[in-house]
Amino acid sequence: MGKCNRCGYRRLGLVRSRCMVCGALLCESCQMIVGSTEGDLARMSGRSAGGYGSFGPVYHAACTWDCFDRWAWSFISREHAPKRFGPGYVLGGIRLHPAAAQRAVAMAEDHRRRQGLAHAQHLIEAEDHEGAAKIYQTLGMWKEAGEVRRSGRRQIVTQVHVNVNDLVDQVRKAGIVTDYTCPACRGHIPISGDTTLAKLRSCQYCGSAIQTTDLVEFLTRVVGYP
Repeated sequence: MGKCNRCGYRRLGLVRSRCMVCGALLCESCQMIVGSTEGDLARMSGRSAGGYGSFGPVYHAACTWDCFDRWAWSFISREHAPKRFGPGYVLGGIRLHPAAAQRAVAMAEDHRRRQGLAHAQHLIEAEDHEGAAKIYQTLGMWKEAGEVRRSGRRQIVTQVHVNVNDLVDQVRKAGIVTDYTCPACRGHIPISGDTTLAKLRSCQYCGSAIQTTDLVEFLTRVVGYP
């Protein structure tokens, strides 16, 4: 009568195995089968939990899910995610059993998501708001994608307004008098030291709104900025 020192299970002809990760001695009762391989080569690795016959499957066991997670992470952290193989998944040359496959796939997806979020944050720091928004969309984070785009637009608008204020001040200090041509009606809008920003919001002839970015480009040429 054999007895497992780990779980106390008793049986005549008790089948023993070892955890493929930490090497803990297991038995047929306390082992947790996580996958299988085919052929004698895998059986000779000494990490099989059973398997009989020259060409039969070799089963791989772990003592706990924590051990399995450490094993799976050793592949996933090196960008080797579980791959589809027929109806199931393969990782590290082992065809994973359903529960182990579900766990490994979830771990790989979480790793991919965290990598994406970290990259999106780097893009925001680099002021590539559209690139970050696309990553958020890929991850199904629609609200965050919209917020990043709005943040980028607010920064652009703020910068443009700052530029207009600065450029008008430069025109005033230099005593420059010029005309801005309205793109809509071709009317000439005078700009001088007395011109206020309120007068530059719309055309005094046709009422069309003046695009701030166009005005910045025009005033930049007037004051001679590079």
